[in-house]
Amino acid sequence: MNTPLKQLILIETGLLALFVLLGNGMRSVATMTVSVSQGEFASFLNISVERTDILIEVLIGGAVMALAIAPFVINSHTARKVCLATAILASASYAAVGLTMHWDPALSVREIIVLASFCMGGFAISFFAPLAQLAISQAKTDREKSMLTTVWTAAQPMAFLIAPQLVKYVAFDVGTGNYFLILAVMPLLFLLIMPMVMGTADGAAASTTTGNSGTKQAPNWKLIGLFLSVVIIFEAWTTANSFLGVESLTGLGLMSVFLVLSAVLYFSVKSALPHDTKLPSDAIFLLVVLFILEIPTTGVYDTAYLVRHLCSSELIDDRATLGAASQVIMVFAAGALIARNPIWRERLWLLAIPCLIVASVATIFYPYPATDAALFYWTKMLSSIGIGIATTIVVSAVIASANGNKLITLAPAFVIMFGTEVGIEILEITFQISKLAGLGVTAAYQMVFVVQVSAVLLATTLMAWRWLAPKTQKTSAA
Repeated sequence: MNTPLKQLILIETGLLALFVLLGNGMRSVATMTVSVSQGEFASFLNISVERTDILIEVLIGGAVMALAIAPFVINSHTARKVCLATAILASASYAAVGLTMHWDPALSVREIIVLASFCMGGFAISFFAPLAQLAISQAKTDREKSMLTTVWTAAQPMAFLIAPQLVKYVAFDVGTGNYFLILAVMPLLFLLIMPMVMGTADGAAASTTTGNSGTKQAPNWKLIGLFLSVVIIFEAWTTANSFLGVESLTGLGLMSVFLVLSAVLYFSVKSALPHDTKLPSDAIFLLVVLFILEIPTTGVYDTAYLVRHLCSSELIDDRATLGAASQVIMVFAAGALIARNPIWRERLWLLAIPCLIVASVATIFYPYPATDAALFYWTKMLSSIGIGIATTIVVSAVIASANGNKLITLAPAFVIMFGTEVGIEILEITFQISKLAGLGVTAAYQMVFVVQVSAVLLATTLMAWRWLAPKTQKTSAA
């Protein structure tokens, strides 16, 4: 192979990797900015630190809606249009946040503009993740696909690694308003790269669903509408809990509707599937485990605890940076091991689960007043190592078993975001119920940490059951 051709391939691969990195990374920068700058946003909106969690919720809520819709609107004919529309909408949303912080209007106007902008921004920029996955499918070799998948998985923790530094050295220097105006330019960079990689990506988009014969099947719009209704009702329920409290009749009513629709969706999907349909059961099981593990690893209440107990901003920033750095390192290490030998998908669970158990149990012993900085650091790092390995295992397993099915291929992005939001909601309900029961703030946080431990133990139990079940069956047969 001549040198110019090698250089061209390297350039194409580099652009594709940048497209993938930006696609799954930019949506995390704004979320992390709010997490790191909770005190500043609370001051700007004249609300408590806990109430700033609403900003994170609307960001994630918009992202969940986008990832729920994406498989049904992104195809070989619409990818470029979706990329253009969402990039422009994301830029406009973050520009609106920046301009509002400069304008500083009345409180009611500030809240409406900022919340709406974060919701629309989270919605728009989250389409970049499935667009990046579509681009990955255009890689020419399995090795390149494996590398790009690892980059996709590492993009979110890399954003978490970069965002605190941006807040610390950019936002606080130029002002948060200017920071979001700068952030508004980033989606346009993604848009600039799009023609160089999406030209080939358009040509081989996977079909929405395929049967065992590989033939394309028409989408079931009734099930799609029911699925989107479940997501919308869930978002309405979380919003009601945040604004009205978990004991409100509105919130309880929406919760009931959500549970009923979820049950209807489950049985509808079960009855609609053809009898000869063979779903990748191992991949689906791992997605369920990853969904559960997202509950204790949201980090929202860990950070809120530190802010509440007047930890220094430097401690919070450094903790986030060390956690993100640990996750990035483990994602690339796990990705390299799995690419070399797929058997590491099973072995690495023996490292991921203990890390998550130890980290979650240790949070119960967070001191008050918050003085033990070492405890805050190593628990975050262990938790990040565990979830980084787990995410890499699941994403690689799902993509390996998707067989061109677009719904399965795009499932990890939705599960990660929806699991994160469900986790935040479960922890918020726990926190509010604990306070309604008469517990103090510190005790309420400890109850949240207990729920996080329970989630890790549930995931561990499921993994152990899945691993032991075949062996038990063989023993019984013998």
